[in-house]
Amino acid sequence: MKLAPALLLVGLMAATAHAQTMKPGLWEFKQTPQLDPARQAQMAQAQKAMESMPADQRKMIEQMMAQKGVSVSMSGGAITVKTCITKEQAERNMAPVQDRGHCTQDVKRSGSTIQTHFVCTDPASEGDAVVTLRGDEGFTNDVTVRRQHDGKTETMKVTGEGRWLGASCGDIQPMKSSAK
Repeated sequence: MKLAPALLLVGLMAATAHAQTMKPGLWEFKQTPQLDPARQAQMAQAQKAMESMPADQRKMIEQMMAQKGVSVSMSGGAITVKTCITKEQAERNMAPVQDRGHCTQDVKRSGSTIQTHFVCTDPASEGDAVVTLRGDEGFTNDVTVRRQHDGKTETMKVTGEGRWLGASCGDIQPMKSSAK
């Protein structure tokens, strides 16, 4: 699993959870993929590469990502993304999601539980998500993604949570949304 598909999953979770108004400010999305051993090794290798970078190079990458509206960490097998939700995005019920996967979603809500079936074309994949809201300051999620790879269906499961960290986004600039 490359980092980009993982960020797409985080974006889907943010959009799904955002079906209930979120507080504006700094949010943290922590997602833990359940990967096969080969993919787990790739993730561990990416984490080691980031940790072994010279401090100035790592800081430069972190600053570039912060300017795009995210801060990413891959420690302990989890992918943690921090992003800034503006007041306008919260008021419009618009999560800052980049539609890199060209995804459509069918969303059904019952009380504090949101069930979503999504289909993406780039890369081709589909899946289901269940998000349980915890007011306007958090949620938990379970996601299953299926895709074809070398003639076989690969299934990836991700569990996670999102939580509001505070009204101030600090150095993280709001992400521009490509969603309409």
